[in-house]
Amino acid sequence: MDDAELVLARAMVATITGNRPRVSPSEVVELLLTSLDLAEGDFTVHAHHPEDFLIIFSSLATTRRLNGEHILCSPRFVLSLWPWCKLAHATADDLGYHVVLELRDIPAHAWHLSVAEHMLGSSCWIERMHPRTRSRDDLDVFRLSGRTHNPAGIPRAAVLAIVEQLPARVPSEAPAV
Repeated sequence: MDDAELVLARAMVATITGNRPRVSPSEVVELLLTSLDLAEGDFTVHAHHPEDFLIIFSSLATTRRLNGEHILCSPRFVLSLWPWCKLAHATADDLGYHVVLELRDIPAHAWHLSVAEHMLGSSCWIERMHPRTRSRDDLDVFRLSGRTHNPAGIPRAAVLAIVEQLPARVPSEAPAV
């Protein structure tokens, strides 16, 4: 996600306003080229939800030059632009319960945060692993702390199925005659 956010730091979102006619990305490209002193290759336009379009600029310099909100008018539609923000459509979820969890019987080769996240699913947001779990000093119990909105929704037991890849069979050479 960090890499995506670095790219999106160069982005703006766009919404068709007014009577909201159907508009194609190529029409948005044309309006941006004629209205904002941009050249081909300075940006890409992508269909996007919940806004209508996501515009990613090729450089931070271009993004900074266009910083702020813009209203662009074409003969057929009006486009409202503003900088992308990861919190624009965020909702507050009440993760009011702090929990400390211990996962047992985790094999050493599965001793990884992603395994714990898989086992807990959406029941819990993991804040951190215990230092002795992270350092692997204690491989007896996988300890972690997290937050949840419903402690009763955290599974008390789960089956961890690990599918092992068997080495490919190499056909033996035919005996010499």
